[in-house]
Amino acid sequence: MIPVYDIKDFSPFYAKENQFVIVPFERLNRPVPFVWPHKHSFYELLWIREGSTRHFVDNQELELSRDTIYFMSPGQTHHFEQYESVQGDSIMFSEEFFILNFTNKEALRKLAFLHNSYRNPGILLDEESKETLDPVLKLIYQEFARTDYSKMIISSLLYVFFEVLQRKYFDQQTNNTAIGAHVLVFDKFRALAEQHFRKEHQLSFYGSELCITPHYLNEAVKKAAGKTASEFIRERIILEAKRMLVQSHIPVGQIADELGFQDFSYFSRHFKKHNHLSPEQYRKVMLEKHHL
Repeated sequence: MIPVYDIKDFSPFYAKENQFVIVPFERLNRPVPFVWPHKHSFYELLWIREGSTRHFVDNQELELSRDTIYFMSPGQTHHFEQYESVQGDSIMFSEEFFILNFTNKEALRKLAFLHNSYRNPGILLDEESKETLDPVLKLIYQEFARTDYSKMIISSLLYVFFEVLQRKYFDQQTNNTAIGAHVLVFDKFRALAEQHFRKEHQLSFYGSELCITPHYLNEAVKKAAGKTASEFIRERIILEAKRMLVQSHIPVGQIADELGFQDFSYFSRHFKKHNHLSPEQYRKVMLEKHHL
């Protein structure tokens, strides 16, 4: 069983606030016993200042390096390897904390980098970006250090910090103008796909739900996320299959059925085509690799 940790499990200030913490990465608390891999119930943003490490997020291997910001969403399985030399800043927050200043969740959903776990979730910072973001981060540290800190102030500063980061994220993509114009379509599609991907694999369903053509949906998602809607759905299915294979002892045939594949052999061929291993081989390799 993969454990799920809350913010208070990592925060040296757990008695102060259970929905938000900002702390140097090297000062993070870690619960005892501490289990790798694990999941979070919150969002985390990590700014690497010094050092490097390998990071596995949903079984995707990433090389974490300095002057880069990384992010994780609730429910993702991850673990670090040899992170002792890493120095930087960790921001952990719940969705409820972030939207204190908003009447709905759209502000959080529009932050594409927080939800795009299907591509490399790193944002490389240049000197200009660091000069813009550092003062905002300092203000967040200062406000949180106060005994009379204001959640509203911190939430507002987080919004400023993330909006600047979002701009940098888009700058690192191609067709920046087109991306900005199609982010809302992508976000609505992503939320809809998260609800239905296990049973609905056809673009016609999602296009009908969003009142747009499958062709337009494909193009909008490609401009916002760098891949078509069809590729997004396929990768989400494969990701869920990987999670179920590693995090449970459910038979492969049952996994295929729960992910909408009526033909078990087709599911196995589909999985192997994109991972070069059969589902059974993948489960065996990952369990041995992570000592589960």
